[in-house]
Amino acid sequence: MSSKTILDDWDIDSDYFTQVVRDNPSLRGMILGYIAERKLKDIFISSGKTTNHRKEDDHDRTKKGDLTLDYKGHEIVLEVKSLQTNKIKIQAPDGSWMPMIVKKNVGRKPSNGFNKNGTPKAGQIIYNYVPNPDFLALSDEYRLNANYMGAFQCDASDRRKIELDNGKVVNTTLLKVGEFDVIAAGIFSFRNKWEFGFALNGDLPRSNQYGDNSSHLIASLVQITYPLESPFVSDPFEIFDKVIAQRESLLLDEN
Repeated sequence: MSSKTILDDWDIDSDYFTQVVRDNPSLRGMILGYIAERKLKDIFISSGKTTNHRKEDDHDRTKKGDLTLDYKGHEIVLEVKSLQTNKIKIQAPDGSWMPMIVKKNVGRKPSNGFNKNGTPKAGQIIYNYVPNPDFLALSDEYRLNANYMGAFQCDASDRRKIELDNGKVVNTTLLKVGEFDVIAAGIFSFRNKWEFGFALNGDLPRSNQYGDNSSHLIASLVQITYPLESPFVSDPFEIFDKVIAQRESLLLDEN
């Protein structure tokens, strides 16, 4: 195996790469998302309780799920999501909720237009999300033990037509109820620890965007806290056992 790293391939060092990632929150989020998928797979492999870990083709719109595995003779499909950085808040010592990042005016775009009096028009304001100085001032120990709230986007990467269980067809980016078994919400950005909150697909909040069809679609933004609160738990096997129990109950009803 080659000893070259991706940094060698791109002719940059770790400081350069770190600065680019920090300057581009969307890039940071993308990298964290893919690392979360790998970390989750590593967790299951090391547990020894699951087998046949695999990922469906990202471009196959008929199959959802970032990680599929076998558990107690059942196939379990997980969708992996990560926190939106601009939704994260920490409970401050005074009990208020403090955002982890804040929106900052960093200048204006160039403008070639002129006002009626002949003066140049001001360009559109440019905003960037930057770390909240008040958040950074909190000690590492405090941040490790604090309460957090946040949210993750729980939808597909593109818009597509899907048939709902009621026979209706909608064109949407939302995920269908039952399209996967378990959500694995990566909450690394709360405490900088590779932790996940697991919940049943059926326990996720529903959309309110599609009228009578909304009950068949998962909300695009799902709230989550640390410490975890229902429907999220830290033990994935607790949720897996519920998936199996539901399937066995359906089989009994059918027979």
